Amino acid sequence: MTQPIDQNANQQQITIPVSGMTCNGCRSNVEKALESAPGVIECSVNLGLKQADVTYDPSVVTPEQLVEAIRERGYDATLPPSA
Repeated sequence: MTQPIDQNANQQQITIPVSGMTCNGCRSNVEKALESAPGVIECSVNLGLKQADVTYDPSVVTPEQLVEAIRERGYDATLPPSA
């Protein structure tokens, strides 16, 4: 689900389901992929829940681009149904 954080700051938050992570190294790899994407303000990847919580600037990056950044590292990611 994508939701505005602060209209003035032009930030949104999305939770992206991620599969294929099996260890903390995988979690770290996904986190680095997201952190290196332009427009990402903050991210946190949870191995147990198999998801990435990302705060981003929608004028710089789209949810689809965030998913693609994860996929480029070899993990499966999908947009949540309401994104």
